Amino acid sequence: MKGGTTVKLSFMTFVCPDWQIEKVVAFAREAHYDGVELRVDEGHKHEISSKSSPQIRRRVKKLFSDSGVEVACIATGVAFAQPEPAKHKAAVEEAKRNLDLARDLGAPVVRIFAGRGFPSLTPEAAERVAAAFDEAGEYAKPSAVCPMLECGHDIIKGADEGAEVIKRVKTRNFGALWNHSQMDDHTFALLKDRLRHIHVHDNVLDPADRNILGLAKQMISINYNGYVSLEIIRNQNLPEDLLKATATRLKGYIAEAYGR
Repeated sequence: MKGGTTVKLSFMTFVCPDWQIEKVVAFAREAHYDGVELRVDEGHKHEISSKSSPQIRRRVKKLFSDSGVEVACIATGVAFAQPEPAKHKAAVEEAKRNLDLARDLGAPVVRIFAGRGFPSLTPEAAERVAAAFDEAGEYAKPSAVCPMLECGHDIIKGADEGAEVIKRVKTRNFGALWNHSQMDDHTFALLKDRLRHIHVHDNVLDPADRNILGLAKQMISINYNGYVSLEIIRNQNLPEDLLKATATRLKGYIAEAYGR
């Protein structure tokens, strides 16, 4: 791989909300996904969360390890843009619990939102979100688990809003997650130094969609070492044949980007 770059493919458990963890992992291996992104606290039947016991965590970590599939990310619903001090503190504590879960399962990153506690990304909101990431990032530094801000969602509408938070964050243990299969030059320039994870959506199911090819080329250019992850939310399991075909096609685009 060029420069040690690794662009890997995963799916979030929104594509299979009714599968138990054993089937999730077995299918990922069979379909040649590199990893699985666990969406927690959303009622998915994998039933893994920050409330999972140490015994369950050890069993699930072994299940992934034995299958050669990685836990790509812990995707939370935690939102840091909380104007009320009590809610702000509670959000940070919830983030810490999920950072511990990621540590125990071997996941490198945890997804966190800004949220909609403020009507827009005011300077106060950006400061509040950045301060929360500073606390969470320093907390997780010993385990090397990285908390990430999702950009392209809620009050972080795009890269400009993301940059307003990024420039205020002091900890080095902090990343950005881009929430689309395309990045224009402006977005790429603003986020590239912090990019740790990427979500793609329904468009990538279309056999005519080749966005991943361009995205993979951009990631290779910055020695990206992380995942492109399918976040497709239909509140039902996607057909297994569709998920297999999508993995084959997207991994083909990634290989093409490498020139293989």
